[in-house]
Amino acid sequence: MKIVTAEQMIHIDRQCANNGLPTSILMENAGKEVAGEVIRILGDIDQNNIIILAGPGNNGGDGLVAARHLQNRGAKVTLCLFGKKRENDKNLELVVERNIHCIEVGSETDIKEIGRILKTADAVIDAIFGTGNNRPLTGIYKQALTEVSQAVLVKPDIHIFALDIPSGMNADTGEVDEACLYANDTITLGYPKIGLYNHPGSERAGRITIVDIGIPPGMADDITLELNTAVKTSQLLPKRPFDANKGTFGKVLVVAGSINYIGSAHLACSGAMRVGAGLVTLATAASLQPILAMKLTEATYLPLPETGKGIISPEAAEVIIEEIRKYNILLIGCGLGQSTSVKTFLRK
Repeated sequence: MKIVTAEQMIHIDRQCANNGLPTSILMENAGKEVAGEVIRILGDIDQNNIIILAGPGNNGGDGLVAARHLQNRGAKVTLCLFGKKRENDKNLELVVERNIHCIEVGSETDIKEIGRILKTADAVIDAIFGTGNNRPLTGIYKQALTEVSQAVLVKPDIHIFALDIPSGMNADTGEVDEACLYANDTITLGYPKIGLYNHPGSERAGRITIVDIGIPPGMADDITLELNTAVKTSQLLPKRPFDANKGTFGKVLVVAGSINYIGSAHLACSGAMRVGAGLVTLATAASLQPILAMKLTEATYLPLPETGKGIISPEAAEVIIEEIRKYNILLIGCGLGQSTSVKTFLRK
């Protein structure tokens, strides 16, 4: 799964338009998919009070489409419309036709009205700004988001959704405005945005769901940054044949640990075993071997001479040099410490 910048997403949208897939279709797909995810997450939304904060751009347009689909499933939707009055907006016309409650937000009075309806809200969808806004939040936008944050303090069960990214987050860096909401779920469109995975943006995004909005395959082939997923990782791992033995999957010699850093040896060996190494041998100071054997039951051991309790001796280098030919991989250093004895051992 490719991860994109705001500029790359704009470029993909333009490519779609040039290939006969206009913004209006992508917006319809986006709003429908967002509504579907909201329903999947919340369950039965019949008679649920859902407030949608819809900005003046495409992000707000996606919110208008989502409003229709949520109302069709029985939700009681209130749309809070921000920015200049929309003219010739087909999605707004469809909302009005369905008698969805709309509030034109332009004053302190309107902000207070949002605060009032939040008292009975089950969910809020933040669709004010998408990837195109990197400016600080000001005015009614900041006031409205602050009102939502305060409402959540009083009524913690209000479920906060962010549409594409939380408003006030930089889509590229993850930097956030102080008014940016802490979303329970971010439903991001087409491709995930880098900022969703960078701190502090990752803290505000909550769970991230990526929805398909109909972008044709190949539009992001030139983008090199990818999101690692379980599916992607499983495709990279080699097949494990039925007639294999532990030698088939490689032998790892781990030289690690000292009296003060016993856990490092345990973590290093555990990591090697978890990624599938067939045989893991821990070479550590002899006095530490009984302790580690209680935690590492799968590993084999190569006890090493020591200069003091739990400190590897320089003479241990000869043992390692003799044994290393039996292994495919040497991992050395984890928790060995920085004593003179250890430094001499490493040089040898």
